[in-house]
Amino acid sequence: MIKSLLYLLLSFSFIVSHATEKEILATVVFENLTAHTNIEGEFFVMETNQRIKVSGTQSFQITLPEKGKYQFGFTSNELAAYTYYPSKITKQKNTITVRLMEKGEQNEGSINVIPAVVESHTTDEDIDQLFEKGDLNFIIHGIDNSIPKEFVKFEEKYGVGLVKENCVVDPLSYKRATENNQIISDYLNKKYGKNWLNELPAKPFGIK
Repeated sequence: MIKSLLYLLLSFSFIVSHATEKEILATVVFENLTAHTNIEGEFFVMETNQRIKVSGTQSFQITLPEKGKYQFGFTSNELAAYTYYPSKITKQKNTITVRLMEKGEQNEGSINVIPAVVESHTTDEDIDQLFEKGDLNFIIHGIDNSIPKEFVKFEEKYGVGLVKENCVVDPLSYKRATENNQIISDYLNKKYGKNWLNELPAKPFGIK
């Protein structure tokens, strides 16, 4: 059992992930949405104090030594980064994704996490808070990680963004994405009526 740690107060936003089995091998992958090719930075695991110097965007593996809660992050002097990963890390679901973006597209020096999926038990108040923070996202699956410009315009107008996940869609991922998208769709219907559907560039799973 991991002992309590004293954390520095950081203005970073993290998701806490649970490793469900002892000594899991996790894979760190990069999504480079910038024009930079020479990437320099540092990947870290808060609880184990692992710090790995990174040069380039090649995937690599880390070992989580035991069951427990883990928080991951990536820092770079030149780029901003989103770090996101499963809420429960297992041998089957063990990918940690670092999405690199230009700092002009994020707050300087910040590290953020792609928000958790909106679930059926999420209250209207919770969704309102996610909306106010800009943390509502439709989920789609595709072979690349590019976000169409039309979706950027849609987000600016309606406050809902887009997250692209792996093109391989298993039943659980499909159910997760469909539920998330339907809840957000119902929310937008209440807030704007159904006119927003006419401006949606593409319809994610669950939206008719």
